[in-house]
Amino acid sequence: MDRIQRALELARSQKDHTPPPPAEDSRLERTTLYREFGISPVEFAARLPLDWRSLRERRVLSPDEVAPAGHAYRMLRTQVLQRARAHGLSTIGVVSAINGEGKTLTAINLAFSLAAEPNQTVFLVDLDLRRPAIARILGLAAETGLETWFGGDDPTKRVCYALEGVPRLYVLPTLAPISASSETLAGLGTRRLLNELKERDAGSRLLIVDLPPMLLSDDALMVAPLLDAVVLVVNERRTRREDVMRVIELLGNTRIVGTVLNRSTESEKRAY
Repeated sequence: MDRIQRALELARSQKDHTPPPPAEDSRLERTTLYREFGISPVEFAARLPLDWRSLRERRVLSPDEVAPAGHAYRMLRTQVLQRARAHGLSTIGVVSAINGEGKTLTAINLAFSLAAEPNQTVFLVDLDLRRPAIARILGLAAETGLETWFGGDDPTKRVCYALEGVPRLYVLPTLAPISASSETLAGLGTRRLLNELKERDAGSRLLIVDLPPMLLSDDALMVAPLLDAVVLVVNERRTRREDVMRVIELLGNTRIVGTVLNRSTESEKRAY
């Protein structure tokens, strides 16, 4: 009986000193998403809110937008996805010839539309280091951006943000211009960044990279060889034919998977 009593006391003692289970955190949330919905967990710095009223004023469209512009982006999404899956593409840049042609807005709306696809993870990366605009357009209250990441040894998750109400979309913004943008993009950091993002959620992720205008600096040329393809944005009121031809020449063997014509003088009247 004494031995049984001692055994019971020992068991109680061990139970009293059993460490409590870890507190629930974002990692548990991401694991739950993965198990229940097939969404792979992604390490991110924070989940940031979106003000959709302000976004609509800036022409950022929700994935279920019923206006003609929403239909146009869904058509672009389908075109990009079909070609990406057919050719194994995962890193797609959004480029234009000059500034003011709508490339950044196109990159944002394309990323939102792509993330609406089930089992499709999307990373939206702002590599327009001279005039970064993604964080401003989305109104993101991000603490750190890629300008900090390029200048230090921080892990990528510190500049990767999720968005409230938009599952499967992660944004890596640049918050302030970088003076030596060309040299920065030509460094090993750019390749390391893209490779690290491509390794996440292999087989179900797309990187949408907002690039500087092709004809105003050599920044985009530093990144183009690291891309699988590009979407070319032109503006009917600004882009000259010779500019488009020059961009195509500069892209060389880089595949063009889609084109976007902004500010067309002919509006689409047909409906279905």
